[in-house]
Amino acid sequence: MFRSLAIPAAAVKSAQKKGETHVASVKRDPEKGEIPVASAAVPVAAAADDIPMRDQEKVGAKCCGCLCDYRRAVVAGSVVYMVWYIIAIILSATGAGVAAVAGINDTIVAGIDDTIVEGVVCAIYAFLLCFAIFTLVAALRYSVCMLGTVVFLILVSFGWSIFSLFVVLDYGTGAITGGIIVYIIVYGLFLYPVIGLITEIKSGLMSKETYPREAYSCCCSPKV
Repeated sequence: MFRSLAIPAAAVKSAQKKGETHVASVKRDPEKGEIPVASAAVPVAAAADDIPMRDQEKVGAKCCGCLCDYRRAVVAGSVVYMVWYIIAIILSATGAGVAAVAGINDTIVAGIDDTIVEGVVCAIYAFLLCFAIFTLVAALRYSVCMLGTVVFLILVSFGWSIFSLFVVLDYGTGAITGGIIVYIIVYGLFLYPVIGLITEIKSGLMSKETYPREAYSCCCSPKV
């Protein structure tokens, strides 16, 4: 006659911690002392199912390897650009912005009233401010479509910046070379986290549901 042995609760918990999906029940014949002669599978829930998302270990990558998650990086970058563009708009509107475009080739602005130049500069910074706000919303909404648009506009802006070095601005060869290097670094730093965020959203690692797990910051504890 076979007798089934009960599985201790401690054994079940141990199996859950190890990620095991089954534990075996042991049966033996007490008359012959056979151990074991039969087993039955008992399903055990995976450990991750019982752990809150915020307590799980981060799966996705960190921006620059150690700074923060890609979503936080895009949000922080957008806020920095928004502040900068607001300051630039104020300076341009008060007339101080003319100094910012003092290097423009004289043949381009010859005969154009300073007020018009200031207005154009304000309009450009206002558009860039809207772009930064759009990027912020795209990251907060986990929108791949909007983030893809951001990537396109960044590349267009980068192309215009390089073009302006050769045509719009009256700079020498050394200044142009330095400008190209600076633009590559600046636009690269902005483009990198956006592409990283798109990749993680498309792979399913980053979403509204998984962000409590993926949130990370090297300088503070993210509130999610």
